[in-house]
Amino acid sequence: MNWYEQARAAEQRQDWDAAIALVSAHAECFSADFHRHDNHLWHLDLLARAGRIAELAELALADRHARRRLNRVSSERGVGESGPGSPAPSTGAP
Repeated sequence: MNWYEQARAAEQRQDWDAAIALVSAHAECFSADFHRHDNHLWHLDLLARAGRIAELAELALADRHARRRLNRVSSERGVGESGPGSPAPSTGAP
């Protein structure tokens, strides 16, 4: 079984630590190799699904893909879309 199959199997088992470790080793943001870039997006999704919001937020400081994924997970949780690089929502108060 190659790394990809192992990562998919770990993801199916919800063994987030194993899946994240396997995928992150083959992930690269803005890589010329589209597979590595796709793996980067997969890595971010795994972090969000694993609830590793602090790690995702750290990456979001310099990575727009991580920032988008953090915003999406925040929105899904009803937190809003404020986060690194995003303005805080207006309260309407002066």
